[in-house]
Amino acid sequence: MSLRKKAERGEPPPSYRELCDQFGWSSTGTVRDHLQALARKGYVDLPNRRGGRVRLREPSAPVKLIPLLGRIVAGIPAISEQNVEGHLPIPADWIRGGQYFALKVDGDSMEGVGIFKGDYVIVRSQQVAGSGDIVAVTVEGETTLKRLVKRRDGLFLVPENPNYQVIEIGGASVIIHGLIVGLLRNYLRGSIPRRGDSARGQSRVLNFDRWHTPNAT
Repeated sequence: MSLRKKAERGEPPPSYRELCDQFGWSSTGTVRDHLQALARKGYVDLPNRRGGRVRLREPSAPVKLIPLLGRIVAGIPAISEQNVEGHLPIPADWIRGGQYFALKVDGDSMEGVGIFKGDYVIVRSQQVAGSGDIVAVTVEGETTLKRLVKRRDGLFLVPENPNYQVIEIGGASVIIHGLIVGLLRNYLRGSIPRRGDSARGQSRVLNFDRWHTPNAT
């Protein structure tokens, strides 16, 4: 039985002697030579002690790095200067096509849809969005994270927290910077959601000019 099949069945990895028996080899040296070749290619881990068992190395999930552009206040709209704080590894199948960036949420206006202070939202850079999409948007020079809602009586930015008011866009100058397509949360760093935490009074901002491309789709 192959290493992969034994692992899938929850069985322990085979010993050198068991591999000899399986393949009809007379010497464990032959097994060692084959396994060393597999280890050099990154397929297996060899035992550190005599009598140990070879272990199949699981392939790592493909990831991509996207820029982390500081914080965005998901409460009272605010802007801060452009600042790439680092890069965030994201599963590659989350970001197929287009440009992406990450923002760290600093507020509670979107907690009704599970976006909490300390979360990282993944944003696809684009200038168009449909009604119901959650977007990173600038209105009259102030940037926020809200749900875009189109109604007969106008265009609105709607929070997902009753403690915040709906923002009517009207004839205001509006720039949509991107669509929220994913979210990451680290529970080990104390970012477990707590109702009542507020971003009021906080003012770290974000300048999206770097991502404002007229032909973005």
